[in-house]
Amino acid sequence: MKLKDGLILREVAGQYVIVPTGKRVKDVTNIVYISSSAAYLWDYMKDHEFEKEDLVKRILEHYSGVTEEKADADIDKFLNTLSINNILDDGTVRGRVSVKIDKKKDTL
Repeated sequence: MKLKDGLILREVAGQYVIVPTGKRVKDVTNIVYISSSAAYLWDYMKDHEFEKEDLVKRILEHYSGVTEEKADADIDKFLNTLSINNILDDGTVRGRVSVKIDKKKDTL
């Protein structure tokens, strides 16, 4: 997985917000706020391809007192938020897909 391009993280009034830029503005239409822990992960994610397990490991190394189960569940929620807001490039096609049918051959 990786983050889509054209996204930056900004701290605004003590909260972290994901801001789309350029052509990404039309794809990311919601304001997405994330926690400081998620912002810590974002700093890594913006420059790397990653798997969920990479993020769990980083949280466990960075924060004391967090169980693997809690980190796993929280990262599931975080990745889901990114995915449904069209921020995460996880290989899933969302939105409209167009298929052109060649009527002469009656095939796709």
